[in-house]
Amino acid sequence: MSAGEVIDISPNKDGKVVKTILKAGDDSGMPMTGDKVYCHYIGKLESGETFDSSVERGPFSFTLNKKQVIRGWDLAVSTMKKGEKISLKIAPEFAYGEAGSPPNIPSNATLIFEMELLKWEGEDISPDHDGTILKSIIVSGEEYNCPVENTNVTVHAVGSHNNKVFYDREVTFALGEGAEQQLPEGVDRALRRVTKGEKCSIQLNGSRFTYGTDAPKEFDLPVNAPLTFTLFLKDFEKAKASWELTDEEKVQEAERIRLRGNEFLKEGKLKLALNKYLSVVNLLEYSNPMDDKYKADFDKQLISGRLNSALVHLKLNQNGESAKQLEKVLEKDPKNVKALYRLAQAYEGRKDFNEAIAEYKKILEIEPENKAAQQQILVCKNALAELRAVEKKRYHKLFEKLQKEPENDSVKATNGNSNEGASTVAAADASDSNGATSAPISAA
Repeated sequence: MSAGEVIDISPNKDGKVVKTILKAGDDSGMPMTGDKVYCHYIGKLESGETFDSSVERGPFSFTLNKKQVIRGWDLAVSTMKKGEKISLKIAPEFAYGEAGSPPNIPSNATLIFEMELLKWEGEDISPDHDGTILKSIIVSGEEYNCPVENTNVTVHAVGSHNNKVFYDREVTFALGEGAEQQLPEGVDRALRRVTKGEKCSIQLNGSRFTYGTDAPKEFDLPVNAPLTFTLFLKDFEKAKASWELTDEEKVQEAERIRLRGNEFLKEGKLKLALNKYLSVVNLLEYSNPMDDKYKADFDKQLISGRLNSALVHLKLNQNGESAKQLEKVLEKDPKNVKALYRLAQAYEGRKDFNEAIAEYKKILEIEPENKAAQQQILVCKNALAELRAVEKKRYHKLFEKLQKEPENDSVKATNGNSNEGASTVAAADASDSNGATSAPISAA
């Protein structure tokens, strides 16, 4: 397409939506359904009167082909390239129709727009909406017909980095277990938002949803390499959504998923195990059984899911996430020894030794002969003593440095008072340290 070219882009080629290219765009392709597009525009009536403009306000953005703008705009922007500038004439039925848009746009108005497509980006479908998973639809599938977690999917996946293909396979796997097919977690996450028969492009960025530092060697990828996957969801196993399951079915499904997580845990596949345990939590966290006879089973499965996910979080050094799960267990069961012990371990991992000791002491109130808790209290006290020794040494060096600096009489007088206070602080630290070091250097 070149400047001056006139193109009828109306569905029936009847002149209802016509664009004239004022400036050609680059060769970076065109935006796809679901992309967030950014453009500038000046809108005019056929009389030449301007009714709206983005030029002074800043770029206007919308999601393409999601009925967020008049239909003529969706049709036009779908044909534009980055940097392309056009004049667009839209008949009323592809604009505001008989209703118009009072007070500026009258009924049955034909509109003229001067538009420039500045850029676009895929729909952000990442859990934290931080741009780590972006999706663009190439071919739409069956609307609202998406797979649910833990059901089998069949997908053709093509992965590339810097336009070099490293993955091209048709695979079948349980959603949430893509790593078994050497797929990154981002593909698993994205497939939950892909409909049957849909073909889409997925952009993965950062460390969480790419391969991070664990890319298969044969792929020859750098650490945290940004990835592009083209996915075609051919089919998936039809399963009930969580809200469609009966109480008994929810308990059975939770047990099945938990046992699958246990298999992954035994194999050392920690991320896969964690995904399964969190699936149990997601299934039951906000569910209340219709029949009270299943309440105990719901609670048991939910507590198991939280305890197991907390364990894996600990193994992955995700102490904060572990603590969140354990605190929720203890809200329902304050005397759960396993939860108290793992919470103490999470505090230890964060070097919050006093908090850890407090949790271990709670265990001893319940089980006075618990040797593991007794042992870890000694370990924590020893760690605290070592921290205090390091801090004392650091302050001692600071005081030595201050004493060596040249001082006038007034500064000496001030330092004299300061050193007197410092001696008191040092004595207090020494007393605390001596109390803490009464424990063995290491646990037996």
